Amino acid sequence: MPLSTWNLEWLNHNSQRKYPLADDVSGYDSSAEPAFLIPNDFIVQIDLPIHSAMEMDPAGFFIRQIVATGTGYSIVIAYQQTLVSAVDVAAAHIPISSHTTEYKTYSLGGIEPFDDTSGKITINSLDAISLQPAGLWEFTSTGAGLTPDAIRPIIQGVQSISVSHGSGIPSQKLYGDVELVAGDNIELIVDGQEIWISAIDGTGTIDVCECEGDAAAFPCISSINGVPPNSEGQMYLVGDDCLEIGEAGANAISIADNCCAPCCGCTELEAITKDLERFLQQQANLETFVTELKASVTEMSLTVLGSRLGDRGCITSE
Repeated sequence: MPLSTWNLEWLNHNSQRKYPLADDVSGYDSSAEPAFLIPNDFIVQIDLPIHSAMEMDPAGFFIRQIVATGTGYSIVIAYQQTLVSAVDVAAAHIPISSHTTEYKTYSLGGIEPFDDTSGKITINSLDAISLQPAGLWEFTSTGAGLTPDAIRPIIQGVQSISVSHGSGIPSQKLYGDVELVAGDNIELIVDGQEIWISAIDGTGTIDVCECEGDAAAFPCISSINGVPPNSEGQMYLVGDDCLEIGEAGANAISIADNCCAPCCGCTELEAITKDLERFLQQQANLETFVTELKASVTEMSLTVLGSRLGDRGCITSE
């Protein structure tokens, strides 16, 4: 008769078997020469909720990637159907610095289009996995497939609502209690589980819809500067020698001032421009000549002054 009875708890039991990996997987990466093994005592529980409307097979989920670095471990869970490329579903990061106790639970966040998924992953010990080589390691469903009971359906209803207008960027997701408010000329009717959004003719709304043909009639022009039209409702604009009234165009009348038009054309302006350029060149030549003349005058003055001093003898006093 045994002296004592040992009873392992759920997480303790999982640390001594492959769970939540399936029993028939190898646990090795998918490289040609497998070098990374997921230890039994590393992941001891996974709780990943998935929308039942997606009709995904719980046996199709597996650990697709593990990134092992000196600071922690990143885990990516994916889903794959037969002959269909795998799609990433959720990811978690386990920092080494914060994993100070056994059986610590981390968030398993969903990846688009599973971004409303919020799962959990429980990590036991990092001792065995720390002996595995560092790097990015890829897995297949035969190497790291998950047991189906790690996946559960999301049983609640609508997770969030986002709003977009035409091809615009959707708004941020709205969570919790969301209220639909009818704007101008919009009517909301709740019929069972349906919400009808109808555009109405403006009755009972704040602003009346002003549609084509409904614009209010404004009074016509009766006079300009106090001058009324003739008996036929016509009014004339009369010009003079300088002011020319042109023909009426599309909703416009042209008025030109002929006296302010330039008297010189491009040919005359070009000739004036060339004359000014010659004047500028001659001014530069004149400034050079003046500078040289100034230097010559200075040199002559020094020469004459020196010769005058040399002709005189020294004056001696008796």
